[in-house]
Amino acid sequence: MTNRLFGCVLVACGLCVAAASAQTTLMPPECAGKTGAQLDQCVRDITQPSNFGGFEPYEQKPDPSQLLNCLMVSKADEGFCIQRNEIILECRNRVKNPDFDACVTRLIGRPQLPRVADCARVPAAQRNRCALRNKSFGECLSDPYRYFICLGDKMNAK
Repeated sequence: MTNRLFGCVLVACGLCVAAASAQTTLMPPECAGKTGAQLDQCVRDITQPSNFGGFEPYEQKPDPSQLLNCLMVSKADEGFCIQRNEIILECRNRVKNPDFDACVTRLIGRPQLPRVADCARVPAAQRNRCALRNKSFGECLSDPYRYFICLGDKMNAK
């Protein structure tokens, strides 16, 4: 029994010594003892370059079914914005309206559509933006569901 216990102790000690002598960091053995710029250069020299070609830019298209913050639109668009959000919420109810697009198409013409803004009542700093909105107004109103996306595209065009 003592010999067996002694054998287990020897094996355990051997494992401890082996583990202690094993590399305990992620640093490559060639770079051991180097610091600062030398370590940086050593690691860069042994790192294999990857065949990464780069990212392709992805332009996310606006989703007209997203709700809008109606406090951020012009006063002339506020009422339509609120009613549009209500229509979207109504059409998201899958039990009552299984086809979202058909529901929106059916309901979007019901609310009072936006009107031309009175830019004289707008603060002076926002008059140019108001005039631009009025200029794009007619074209964007041809599709009431995408009205705010169209308006945003026109007003933010470069």
